Amino acid sequence: MFLYLFLIELLSVAWVTTQDVVPDDPEVQMQMHSMFYTARVACADENMIPYANVLQFNSTGELPDDKDKATSMCYFNCFFEKSGLMMDYKLNTDLVRKYIWPATGDSIEACETEGKDETNVCVRGYAIVKCVFIRALTDARNKPTV
Repeated sequence: MFLYLFLIELLSVAWVTTQDVVPDDPEVQMQMHSMFYTARVACADENMIPYANVLQFNSTGELPDDKDKATSMCYFNCFFEKSGLMMDYKLNTDLVRKYIWPATGDSIEACETEGKDETNVCVRGYAIVKCVFIRALTDARNKPTV
């Protein structure tokens, strides 16, 4: 398990260093991870969703079509808002590039326009989050790792 986490961290650092993104120093990274944890717990308390939905979304960018889908959308919108990754449907480019994926080109702007006509806060926020994850997953699949 620890080897797996170490490899993921190592690949993340290698990926970030090749993307022109300067990683935060370790102390700031620890603070950010603590903030992400706090946001995750707060949003989980507000939006009781099956953990399986989080795992599925993190690996596929999709939520299952079930009774918890609307609540799951609220959870991801909540997490991005409370963690500072997004505010008022605008992505924090620095945080997204450092902690989600090193977005290139017009990816940030393109994702921010997702769901712009949606009146439901959770659905609109989720559309942006989903765009970020789909692009991150696609980039990860298309970048060879050595």
